[in-house]
Amino acid sequence: MDNVFDMHDFVATGQGDKAHMLGKFLYFSLANLLVDKAELSRLCEDMGILYSGSTRVSVADAFRSATGDIRERIPVTSMGETNIYLVYCRDNKHAPDILSRELVKETLNQKTNNYEKLANISYDKKDGVFRAENMVPDDAVDVPACCRRAEELFELYQKCANRKQIETICINYLRGLEATKLSITGHMYFVPRTHMDKVDVFEDFIALLGGFNRKDTPLMVNSFYIIDDEKQRSKMTEEFYAAVKKEIAEYQERADYFIKSGSQSPAVMERWVLKIQALEEKKKHYEGVLRRELDGLDDEFATLKFLCQELQVRAQSIRFQKAA
Repeated sequence: MDNVFDMHDFVATGQGDKAHMLGKFLYFSLANLLVDKAELSRLCEDMGILYSGSTRVSVADAFRSATGDIRERIPVTSMGETNIYLVYCRDNKHAPDILSRELVKETLNQKTNNYEKLANISYDKKDGVFRAENMVPDDAVDVPACCRRAEELFELYQKCANRKQIETICINYLRGLEATKLSITGHMYFVPRTHMDKVDVFEDFIALLGGFNRKDTPLMVNSFYIIDDEKQRSKMTEEFYAAVKKEIAEYQERADYFIKSGSQSPAVMERWVLKIQALEEKKKHYEGVLRRELDGLDDEFATLKFLCQELQVRAQSIRFQKAA
């Protein structure tokens, strides 16, 4: 299929009778996102969406994210000359119990960019203290303010879910709707008509999520109906093949790894068996929605089914041995 996704191939409408719709086109953007985990958990519970976040706090991740957010571009004009400074944190020394980065000012547009160290920012895992030391006064940069901001973000990142974590929640929900990711950059999905009523729940979730965002960035979500006709069914068949082919390759790789590595975890193998079976059910479901046999990946599915059976046998054998 073409690598270019053409929206003109779709016949869409803002309203639709379910009986005459193929499904819904859904797109959303999470941008820069940071939401308190307790608030996110309650929102997910209220909306009937599975919360897959962890309460475990990684101070290393929080420290790197917080210091990584310190990035300012400062133009300064003096005596008719403009200098542009970039202020950010970069890695320096490494120690087992101390997380450390340094705040630097980079002067841009020079033959050789000039770098000045403005402060040391660190967190000691032993005493749990966040420190900003060796601060150098600077006419263009408010060094203490940058360090305070890093500490505030550090505290925030420890109790908040970031964009990647919330993205996982969203994708898991859409997987439950048997949504197919379209061959285009970003979060764009086709949701078949059998699940498209639940798209409203997802749109409400994203809209409410924006109210909890600690970052001052907007979230976007929208959807529209796809008319059920032969052209749309053909287009979505191509999209289904492209998306599922990637999933099959991933599942085959994981199953093959468990078999060749001699995995001794029946729970892990059984979880992948369920994922493979769910993919087969999704194919059958889409055959009904698209009104055609989706036999273009029969060989790949046959290989995947064989690996699935092997995983089942191995998992049952290990459980039997442990019970004996």
